[in-house]
Amino acid sequence: MEENTVSKSKQKREERAANAARKKKESLIIKIAGISVAVILIGLAVWGIVNAIIKEVNTINPSSDYSAQLDDNGYIKDVKATDYVTLCDYKNIEVPASEVNYTDEEFKNVIQQNLSAHQVLKEEGTIKDGDKVNIDYVGTMDGKEFEGGNSGGNGYDLTIGSGTFIEGFESQLIGHKPGDEVTVKATFPEDYNNTELAGKPAEFAVSIHGIYQDPEYNDDFVCAYYPDMGSTVEEYEASLKKDYYDGQLRSYVDNYLTENSTVIKYPSKYLKNLESTTKYSDVQSYQYMTQMYEQYGMPAGTFEDFIGKSGEEYDADVIERSEEFAKADLVYQAVLETENAPLDAAEAEAIVQEKYGDEAYYNSSVETYGKGYTMKQAVKDKAVDIAVGYAKVK
Repeated sequence: MEENTVSKSKQKREERAANAARKKKESLIIKIAGISVAVILIGLAVWGIVNAIIKEVNTINPSSDYSAQLDDNGYIKDVKATDYVTLCDYKNIEVPASEVNYTDEEFKNVIQQNLSAHQVLKEEGTIKDGDKVNIDYVGTMDGKEFEGGNSGGNGYDLTIGSGTFIEGFESQLIGHKPGDEVTVKATFPEDYNNTELAGKPAEFAVSIHGIYQDPEYNDDFVCAYYPDMGSTVEEYEASLKKDYYDGQLRSYVDNYLTENSTVIKYPSKYLKNLESTTKYSDVQSYQYMTQMYEQYGMPAGTFEDFIGKSGEEYDADVIERSEEFAKADLVYQAVLETENAPLDAAEAEAIVQEKYGDEAYYNSSVETYGKGYTMKQAVKDKAVDIAVGYAKVK
């Protein structure tokens, strides 16, 4: 009996010990779980903060401060360009002669374009396809004038075959002469923007005033329209060819410099500012377009419609364009550094003012973009001048 009582007493003590151990274990598990949850919550909070910071850092905010990271001489602020870019062999650029000289056909076309730019209206000749004529017209539909169908007697310049007017209108003037009164019959297209006229036939009373003709190509033409290029045809043509040669040579050398040099790294502050100003320029273009559309009562669409890209795609494009801008600026500055040809603010200003040729235009640029940005043109011009001086045309 006593042994049985002792046995039961021992069993109860063991059960109490086991229960105590179990509760202690459960309490420990709960504590661990609580700590784990707290750690996870803290981790999520920290991740959220970090993610927000990263997003803020990576967000491209528009800025109109184009000169923020530029000195007054157009150099990138606190940057030695040769530390950031490896220049191509700009002292040995070979330029194919075909890249800088007109072909005979190209030169002939330039002469013709310049003649056409100074055509004179004459009351003689017969209209043919391609001629530019001056006319007046009155359009009617079922015997009644319709809105927008009357030139108002102001004279209208029309190039035959340009497709400016509805199909069939222009071709019916071919073969007629100045002074003729012509009745033109044509039908508006089904998709014409004025639904009241779309798909309907109309009749136009057309008065032909004259046909534009090229002036005679001689010394008098040169003196009248291009006196700064000479007083004879020979001098004028030589000037045309020289201007083309010089412009093409600079363009070729400029492209060669930027395309064949290599960026080692980008100056972060300058690149960031370029991204901001590039986006600002895009936003300004969008706002200008929106105003234009509003004037005509048309919907402008969203900024994404305007740029044709999603937000992420657009930001990637802005970064890519900004890197191209930065590369060019680094290359030009690196050439001046390599040549030990420093450019001070006074020299830069003189170069840019001469290029603009208009003090008001220059002042407007400085006011809008700042002095450093405006002076970047001088850095480019001086660097390209140096490289052009080394170039060999073959």
